[in-house]
Amino acid sequence: MDKKRRRSRSPTERRDKKRYRVEATTPPALDINNYQLVKKLGEGSFGKVMLASYAIKKQHVALKIIEKKKKMSHKDIKTEAAILRLGRLCPFLIRAYATFQTESLVLYVMEYARGGTLHQLIKQKGYFKSHEVRFYSAEIIVGLQFLQEYGVVHRDLEPENILLNEEGHVKIADFGLACVHEFKGSKAYNGISGAYGYMAPEV
Repeated sequence: MDKKRRRSRSPTERRDKKRYRVEATTPPALDINNYQLVKKLGEGSFGKVMLASYAIKKQHVALKIIEKKKKMSHKDIKTEAAILRLGRLCPFLIRAYATFQTESLVLYVMEYARGGTLHQLIKQKGYFKSHEVRFYSAEIIVGLQFLQEYGVVHRDLEPENILLNEEGHVKIADFGLACVHEFKGSKAYNGISGAYGYMAPEV
């Protein structure tokens, strides 16, 4: 009888055999008053990401906050929300629990990736061993392949936008510049998007 195929373990799991408790993933209620901001996790041109506590269940989430006055169209906001919903179907994409808005803000409630970013891990380690490169590359490729199957182009992929969960697995995030079902010749490609240091040489 064939043995059951075992899920590959991340470098973090290999170093630490301790198993962590997975927090409940019940979608938080759509009321800004149910969230208590803890600290800032990051900030970009369109908004900031805060660590927040869901007051009722004491569940930590990442809260992306965008001011409506920023130069981000309604279409861009809807696109990012739609892509975040795909996280339920792929383990290597950050997952959104809810999207809602106030008079002045748009808010995405997302899972909190406790492992930080791939950029932080690279700075901490200095370099990756070959098996670590293969591991992270494979998970990123699977995530990008999944997005491609849904017609999604990330357009801002860099280590800062690749998060890690507490077990060290990849969570691709930040879809603020992403486009869906757009092809060469469309308006979406009439310019350069993303960080210069991580663009393809031909760009």
